[in-house]
Amino acid sequence: MSKEKNPFDINDLAVKAAAGDDRAMAELIAEIMPVASAKASYLNFGKSRISDDDLVQEGMLGFLESVKKFDASKGVSFKTFADTCIENRIRSALRSNFSNGNAALSGAVSFDDSPEVPGPDDPVRAAENSEQSERILKASEERLSEFEQAVLERRLQFDSYSRIASELGCSEKSVDNALQRIRKKLNDLF
Repeated sequence: MSKEKNPFDINDLAVKAAAGDDRAMAELIAEIMPVASAKASYLNFGKSRISDDDLVQEGMLGFLESVKKFDASKGVSFKTFADTCIENRIRSALRSNFSNGNAALSGAVSFDDSPEVPGPDDPVRAAENSEQSERILKASEERLSEFEQAVLERRLQFDSYSRIASELGCSEKSVDNALQRIRKKLNDLF
């Protein structure tokens, strides 16, 4: 039977991992991976076409974010904080899967069923992605207000609504409204 780590040990591991200690990060991953896997299976049970493995990866991205943002002085254990970040990231992926913007993806055929899918080193795909990124950047500069650009830039860095509002000197509702306008403008464009 596996002995669960003391919460203070896990907090110390998180602080060390954030400081670049690879051994501490490996121990944290070993501790947290089963949590991400269980959450992915539980939250995805018959709900979407996203595989549990993909949701585990989303959860682990939430975990990595939790390592970067964990503050032991707040009085919350790292395990609780990471658990929340993992669940939020998985729920966000599931919400995105069902949003109108991804309606086509919700009914998509699995890549496993398609005959040939170009690899990540495919020069045509790289060129298309580069061109699309340039179009999106240009469109955002032309269509978004200065405030909307500032909100988008911070949100793409995974800043929370409250942090963005604090940095820009506005309300969280203003941030949410700006993000809704951004989505609409970019969806209308593409």
